[in-house]
Amino acid sequence: MSTPPPPASSIWAAGGVPYRSREGTTEYLLVHRPRYDDWSLPKGKLNQGEEFLEAALREVEEETGCRVEVGPALGTVGYVTPDGTDKVVRWWAMPADAGEFRPNAEVDEIAWLPASKAAKRLSYRNDRAVLSRAADLLKHPSSGRVFLIRHVWAGDKKRWNGDDRERHIDKRGMQQAAALRTELSLNPLTRVLCSDYRRCIETVEPIATALGLFVEPDERLRVGSAPEEVRELIRELRRESAAVCTHGEIIGPLLGGLDAEGVALDGPPEWRKGSVWVLDTRKGRVRTGHYLPPPVS
Repeated sequence: MSTPPPPASSIWAAGGVPYRSREGTTEYLLVHRPRYDDWSLPKGKLNQGEEFLEAALREVEEETGCRVEVGPALGTVGYVTPDGTDKVVRWWAMPADAGEFRPNAEVDEIAWLPASKAAKRLSYRNDRAVLSRAADLLKHPSSGRVFLIRHVWAGDKKRWNGDDRERHIDKRGMQQAAALRTELSLNPLTRVLCSDYRRCIETVEPIATALGLFVEPDERLRVGSAPEEVRELIRELRRESAAVCTHGEIIGPLLGGLDAEGVALDGPPEWRKGSVWVLDTRKGRVRTGHYLPPPVS
């Protein structure tokens, strides 16, 4: 099933993370753009009628002179350009063969660098996140990342007279959801899942809409689910980079179990509304986690 398109008002672009192996080290290809005097990953806007992957392959070969193939899909990022326009970029890792680079007005220099040096050279946070995701997948093909979100503020439960599953987010929650969209969209995302409760859906809808992804409600994330059900879902998300929204009643027991198993969790033992636990996985098992406090208190 194909994903929905991003908003028509956005700039649509696609790019790749070209890589090669040299003397046992994986190197990644960066480009220097004289117009901006920056270092970035090769990408470009879609032509009319062009698909994202088609554009990614074309842009990488045009900017670098390399012949590339399609590797793992890395996900979609979104950010605001200096003129205030939303931009959406879909990324793939791309094994590259030697080619001939010719400096031009758009790209005047390229550099092949190991991951650590490439990350330091890149000018933008979102490019560093894409590079990190590519490096993780190439080193450990089963690696995944789950952005485990507690839903945002949704008013006073005691004052809600209807079915609790239909309780909407409130004004503060809307501000949090907008801030989460800005923050999480800087990371490459492949899927957006949530509890089928209205407040969880509304928490992640801005992210999914901006990136052109489906919101996927999953009953295993609703109130009353057992921690093992959530672990099963996380196992299914191996190789994905997914935003997953659920309830405090789910996150607390899950983190408690991970802590008891000795999983390294960097952050306080809390999960406030609108907060995120970033869980890195390998073979579907959580290896590490770190806490991101709510973007809006």
